[in-house]
Amino acid sequence: MRLFHRDRAESPERIYTLKTENGRGRTIILAHVAINQVITWLTTGMFYTSFLMIYGIDIVNVGIITFIPYIASLFGVFSPSVLERFKKRRVFLAVTRLLYYLLQILGLTLAPVIIKDPDMRIVALIVIIFLANVINAITGSGYTLWHIKFVPPGMRADYFSIQSLVANTIGIGASLISGVVADALSSSPYADAAIIGLRYTAFALAMIDVILLCLPKEFAYEHSKQPKLRDIFSLPFHSRPFLMTMAVIVLFTFFNAIPSSSLSYYLINDVGIEYTFVYALNMAYPLVQLFLLPVAKKYVRKHGWFETFALFTFCSLPTWLMYSCVTASNYLWLYAAVRLIQHLFGTFYNLANANLVYTNLPPKDQTNYLSFHTIAVNAATFLGMMAGTGFVAWCGDRTVELFGLTFTSVQMLLWAQSAGYVLLPLFILLNLKTLKTNNY
Repeated sequence: MRLFHRDRAESPERIYTLKTENGRGRTIILAHVAINQVITWLTTGMFYTSFLMIYGIDIVNVGIITFIPYIASLFGVFSPSVLERFKKRRVFLAVTRLLYYLLQILGLTLAPVIIKDPDMRIVALIVIIFLANVINAITGSGYTLWHIKFVPPGMRADYFSIQSLVANTIGIGASLISGVVADALSSSPYADAAIIGLRYTAFALAMIDVILLCLPKEFAYEHSKQPKLRDIFSLPFHSRPFLMTMAVIVLFTFFNAIPSSSLSYYLINDVGIEYTFVYALNMAYPLVQLFLLPVAKKYVRKHGWFETFALFTFCSLPTWLMYSCVTASNYLWLYAAVRLIQHLFGTFYNLANANLVYTNLPPKDQTNYLSFHTIAVNAATFLGMMAGTGFVAWCGDRTVELFGLTFTSVQMLLWAQSAGYVLLPLFILLNLKTLKTNNY
């Protein structure tokens, strides 16, 4: 089956419409993705790091807490065995998503207030995060398999581009407004309350998200046999194109994860960057997408998902080296330049990345393949974060002098990420024939 139909692009009115059942499903999913983006921006990244810093958690413990979800992801091996027991999964998925939000947002917010002992506080946070993400690991792929049925392959370039634009505009816009409020209160007695208040706002939105996720039509699920635990790991090895696609995704995830658990801490604590400045630059991304997504879609249609992904990740390489040079004395111009250039290239490779897992996804037993994808991505993230956190702990306050500049451990982690933006395109080019064998 061809990945793209050689016809005109789909219009937003045809993709997101209330006139057809599939159109209504895609519209509801778009609303879910937008709300989920807001929740993510308010509960992760700089706001999450600031929340942990309120309770005296240092950079190493921030890193440890951050990669706990990826240990919990190993329980994703039980996902097919659990999900395939349900012919209809709507109620089960809604209940488990509610439990996830109760633990991950509300429980995590209340635990440091209730528990005063610093060591026990960290233990409690780890336990809550672990339990929440075990639930998500087992049930999260159920939504992925459900929702992709609304999007035929020929529509995906348009679908993912519109979804990305809308979700980023709303999500980053909400984070920008929140950043303005947080910065305005940064020197007042209400600074910590503002950060904590954002988490309660996110929890309210999470309850709306649970309701939205119950609304789309649920289709029948195809499977060729009763699920077995070993199928998660054995079936992907029977599809070389899918397995090689997963290698691309895992490499990309691993290298991006290396600095991720420490970078926000470095920007807040060492660089002294303002929330408003960071999120204002992030807000430029959907504006860049507005102009470049039509170009990106045409490029993908002409050259393919993998070629687009390889070229534009490689083009991003210099920006990560520039990022490693960001300091308190130059962030106003250098950080701004880096982020804006990354928005240009990111429009292309993020569009391609959104569809990679589906390009070679076999039509049957998809729960097993998507569970394998979830486990592999989370394992790669965990290993990347663990490597980065371990390096920061080992390096301590030691620095490296290079070209007249002083680099800390976190800045050096960006060099490792840069290496990935060379190795990954090379890997794709060497295996392009296999990667393009089966585009379902």
